[in-house]
This record gives sequence, structure tokens and C-alpha cells, in this order.
Amino acid sequence: MSSTVQNDQYWEQFSVLPGDLEHIINYLVETERPQMLDQLAQELIQARHRQMVALIENTLSQGRIYRPGESYQVGERLIFPHLNNLLGEVIAVRPGNNPEYEAFSVITVKTANGAVREFVAELRREHPLNTATYVPSKNLDIQDIYAHYGEKIKTALRAALEKNAQFVSVGEQWFLRDLLVEVPAGQLNIAEALLDMAGGGPLPTAKLLDELEMPGEVSRPLQLFSLEYALLHDRRFDEVGPAGIALWHLRQMEPQGVLEVPLRLRYVPIPYSRALLDDTMLALERQIDDEWADVTEPAPPATDSVTVVLNYPHWRSGTLPLSPRVAQLFPTARVADRICFTFMDGRTGETFPGWVVRSGRYVHGLSEWYKKNNVGVGVYVDLERGGEPGVIQVNVRPIRSKRREWLRTATTDSGQLVLEVTRVPVACEFDELATVAVTDPNAVDALAQQLQRTPLESLLEQIFSGLAGLSLQRAVHAMTLYSVLNLLRRVPPAPIFAVLATASRYVALGDNYWAYRGES
Repeated sequence: MSSTVQNDQYWEQFSVLPGDLEHIINYLVETERPQMLDQLAQELIQARHRQMVALIENTLSQGRIYRPGESYQVGERLIFPHLNNLLGEVIAVRPGNNPEYEAFSVITVKTANGAVREFVAELRREHPLNTATYVPSKNLDIQDIYAHYGEKIKTALRAALEKNAQFVSVGEQWFLRDLLVEVPAGQLNIAEALLDMAGGGPLPTAKLLDELEMPGEVSRPLQLFSLEYALLHDRRFDEVGPAGIALWHLRQMEPQGVLEVPLRLRYVPIPYSRALLDDTMLALERQIDDEWADVTEPAPPATDSVTVVLNYPHWRSGTLPLSPRVAQLFPTARVADRICFTFMDGRTGETFPGWVVRSGRYVHGLSEWYKKNNVGVGVYVDLERGGEPGVIQVNVRPIRSKRREWLRTATTDSGQLVLEVTRVPVACEFDELATVAVTDPNAVDALAQQLQRTPLESLLEQIFSGLAGLSLQRAVHAMTLYSVLNLLRRVPPAPIFAVLATASRYVALGDNYWAYRGES
């Protein structure tokens, strides 16, 4: 670590000053091109360091730096950096007297505030003030400071730039509003036509720019930035690229399931107390990994593969949950809500578009793939980071020879959900606790609509009763209860578990199995 970082808290206490923004303005004018926030932060570090060196040099020039080993004369002006740059004048010099020391002097100094103090001089032994360095090295190691304080400086700088109308941004790039290249409406109409011919998109900014007429005297980076800024502020266009990659799509040609959260995925928060959940329940909640779980644990470590047990709402919507565990696998962007990427079938190599919808906490684009692979509720879906950026490989675990299995099956009858065990053809490996066959999803969805005002407690009791009837022990696993209840209501695990914990009719059997009280 450099001495600058070690010896003062200058960067730890960093805040953006008006002069800093003036420097950034001048820097952008001189470079004539947009700059990343990282670059602006490092430029500001460099400028601040130059200011700090100049200020210290100017302060120290007001007098001779006091060092105990040197001699002084009456009338000399001294500065004491170790005493907050105290200034004073030598008004007397006398011999020192201490048998433990060789001959030395004592100087009397009248300070700028009128106080009189004495200091040792001509000291013939080592002392740290004799070799102390008060001016930071002019050869600043920017990376050293940036490694320690870069995020703090960037956060402060971003906030200051966002509050100042002179600056505009596209992603992490910044420039001056007054120096933007104007993009006429006609050019944006051409961009719209280009995207329309490309099926709505996505297309990179450079591809659009190549077909537009922009001033030749302007640098290409500024042309790209100006075009991106204009596209961002036109409702026809949507920036859908992952972090660091600008891709454009016509908003009106995005899939409906991307523009609007599918009905089956909409969760209306249900109040409950997490204090009711014991360790077994919390462990199952983590295992289920519902995207709406109120988990406050640190983000899971990054991984290249994740397995999802598909629930009914996502099976029905052709989506995947964007839980924190799943989200770290998919491309993200700091600003964009909808991000377009590529799915690749791990078995066939076929590619097709996918969408991350961050506000809705889901990944869209799998409806046809689910049908093609005979995917059902409770099936294991394996996800893996592809070999190229923005590509996610998706797999199921096919059963070699399709067979019929005895599975719990959900149908409807007279406004009720009917649960029974029937033989159903299966093509993929599945979680036995989560699987449920739905032969007529339209009828189930219609029933869900009818029951949308039914309290969670009543809905849970109806489903618990139906599931208990499928078991000789009349025991119901909480995972199964969660899976089946989500046929009729989008609910994460915790509110369900809280009802089990508080309603007197349910009794825990252990290992997340439950029964009616009196039947256990």
C-alpha cells in the first residue's frame, strides 16, 4: 500500500466538490468523447492528488520545516507540519542541558497565535522528524488508491453527476449534454424501420449507426453515445442488452409475456411473521428457492450451473424463477429491466431468444421448448452458462424410454380442485414431492380465477384435505402442499408454512411432513 493511502484519511473522507465537477467538464471537453465512470473517477483521483501536492507545497513554503537535528537563528520563520502546520518565529536560542544527551540547543518560538513554545535543535541522535516526508510523491499510483477507495469514489461521483443537468449518461458512460450530436426524428424513424426488418431486434447500436447519416467530423464514440442517448429517450425503443452490451429492440414487438407479467406469476404479498418459521421450514424454503421468498441471506456464491424444480406458474407461463441463486447465472444490466439473451438446447444445440425481466423476477421464453420436450410440473430443469457471453444452456433429464408413472393429478369438478393418483406418461426426471400432472390447465386457471378472493387459510385447508386423502398415513409434505397450492394462487413457501405453524388443526410429524391434528 502506498504511503498516501497509509498515512492519511483523505480518500476515506472523500466527497465531490464543485471544483471537481468543473474539472470533469474540462476533461470531457478536452477529450471530446464520452468516458466510463471508472475513467472519470481515476481522472478525479489524479486531479485531487495534484491539488493536494500543490496545497502542501504552498503551505510548507511559508517557512523552514522544523527538524530537531538542524540549527536555527533568531528571526527565522518555521513551520511545524506534525503540529497541523503550526507557524512561528524563532525569538531566542539557548544551550540545552541534559546529561543523557550530547550538546544540543533549545529554540524559543513565538507561534502565529501568540503562544510561546520551546523546541529542541541540533540534536545529535536519530529522530523520526529528521527524515519525515510531508509532500506526497508526485508519481501517484492511481490503481493503488482506486483498489482501496474506488467504489466509494465512484458512488459519490455518480450521485453528483446524476444531480447535475450538465451531464448525461448511457449506462456507465458519461458526457456533456451541450456537446451531444443531435439525432433528427427522421434518423430515428430509419432506426425503427431497421429494427422492424430484423423482427423487432435486437440489434447493436453500431449496426444501426452504420445505416444512419451522422456528422463526419464527430468521433465515432460520440456518434454512438449520442444515438444511444436518443434511442433511450424514445419510447419506441428498448435497450435490452446485458451489462456492457447495448442492444436495441422495438418495444411493441417484444413478447407480451415480457412487456407484461404473466397472470400466473403475479404475487400479491401476504403478511406473516418469519419468527413462526423453524429451522426445518427455513431450510425447505431455501431448497424451494422461490423468487418471492423473503430471504435476507447474503447472495449465493457465483456458479456456472443451477437446477430448478419447475412449479406450475412457471410451467404455465413458459418461464423460470429469477431467484438470487438463478439470477447470478443470467446476464444482467445496471439500468435495463428487460434483457435479451440466447437460450441453447443442451441436447440439440438449437438456439432461441430468452428474456430476463428483473422487475417481475422471471426469465421468459421457454413455452415452446417445454412443449417440445414434454416438460411437466416438478421436472428438473438444468441451466448452465454457455461458452459465449449472453448464452445460457438449458436441459432436462430425459427418461430413455417414455413410460407411464402413477402421479398425483389435478382436475376440476363443480368449482373444486380434485386430486387423485393416476397413470400419466412421463418423459423427464422429476421431483416426486413437487410433481403434479395437470391435464386441463385452462380449467385449473379458470378455477383459480374463481377462487382469487378465497383466504389463503381456506385454500390451504381444501388442498391439504385433498392431498391427505392420497396417502394411507394421511401425511402431507410441505413441498407438495406448496406445489399444489400454486396451481390456484401464486404464493411463496413462507406464508404457507406460517399458516401450518399457527393453525391448530395441523400437527408437524417431522421432516416437513404434516397431518391433521387427531389423525397423526
